[in-house]
Amino acid sequence: MSIGSELRKAWRILTDPAYRVFRADYKAFRAAHGRGTPESYTGLLPGDVVLDVGGYHGDWAEAMAARYAVKVHVFEPHPRFAEMIADRFAGREDVVAHGFAIGSSNCELTLSDDENASSAFVTDGPTAKGVVRDVREVFDELGIERVAVAKINIEGGEYDLLPALIDAGLIDRFDRLTVQFHKFSEGDRARRDAIREDLAKTHDCVWCYPFIWEEWHRQGLGV
Repeated sequence: MSIGSELRKAWRILTDPAYRVFRADYKAFRAAHGRGTPESYTGLLPGDVVLDVGGYHGDWAEAMAARYAVKVHVFEPHPRFAEMIADRFAGREDVVAHGFAIGSSNCELTLSDDENASSAFVTDGPTAKGVVRDVREVFDELGIERVAVAKINIEGGEYDLLPALIDAGLIDRFDRLTVQFHKFSEGDRARRDAIREDLAKTHDCVWCYPFIWEEWHRQGLGV
């Protein structure tokens, strides 16, 4: 990390109370769950269906398949990363690659081309075209009746996908959700709060580090 970026971070810590809270939450998350995407789950059985929503390079999907012998469906709309994932898991039955996002409707989206921060909500610089498919149609096609774990890290797309799952009644099929909400504007706080309020009707939040990661379990799951 450059000296300039370190100085900017130090200045922000000194002058921005909200950033200080975020930094404290991030340190607490790392102490409890490690540096990367959470991978530790109890009660998973071989063959359980797991969703990796926002696959990037497929590392989380690989780790889940290796650790728990589950079947992972990976959804990644960015064409470069989707191709990488398809090549990585070609011929595998335990990890299935899908080169599209899932959301409330079928549409095309423009993505920023910024590695794991690529987003439809940030379009500065180079862009790429991706596809979103209606999550109801995808669940029907794949025959998904129960999801043991879903990891959702889709750079703002969660504000479309989660309400779609809730409105369609599909959220009842999810035992656990590990979600990263993103804050691109102050309005995202209210959007996150509204989703959490609806999600709390069917699931319990078992731990939460706001705008970092949070995990929800279906009520009555008992794990």
